[in-house]
Amino acid sequence: MHCTRPLPLAATAAPILALVLVLWAAAAFAQSLVLSNLVVDNQAGTLMARFGVAVDGVAEITESLQNGATLGLTCKAKLSKNGGLFASPQVAAAEMTSRLKFDSLTREYALVQPGREAPLKNARLDELLRAGWGELTLDMGSWRMLERGQEYTLALDIRLHQTDIPNWFRRTLFFWSWDVAPSTTYQLHFKY
Repeated sequence: MHCTRPLPLAATAAPILALVLVLWAAAAFAQSLVLSNLVVDNQAGTLMARFGVAVDGVAEITESLQNGATLGLTCKAKLSKNGGLFASPQVAAAEMTSRLKFDSLTREYALVQPGREAPLKNARLDELLRAGWGELTLDMGSWRMLERGQEYTLALDIRLHQTDIPNWFRRTLFFWSWDVAPSTTYQLHFKY
């Protein structure tokens, strides 16, 4: 006669807990940031990086905003000169953060952009994001810093993250990502 002992609770619960954590992490990053039309051009002697950002998974973002979160779209651009064996020298850098929140009294979403006095508002989040993030620009400095015949790389890092987390809480949970969508980096190589 062979007798089997039941497995301890920890042995049976561990695989289930691992599966739940994997599915929860996948759901947390169900949305993604999509870049459109990354262009570098000269506007009145100023080097401008122009691009648009779209969000896949607007339903998840809607839920976060309606639950009281304030989100920020941070765009960081770095322009480097190519040609060295080692690190390429950085020529210019620029950064901007746009804040997105939901006003439960007016039932509207509000998008605050740097350089604009009044926020953009709309009851439909998809329309607001298209109007506010469909065409963005970053001032990279004077066009004269570019040298003719040189190759350059523009690296653009975009991330969508929660902005209303207190610093003490961020430091306590330093291992936790506050990004709503995974950070994405795009590169544009060009010769002047």
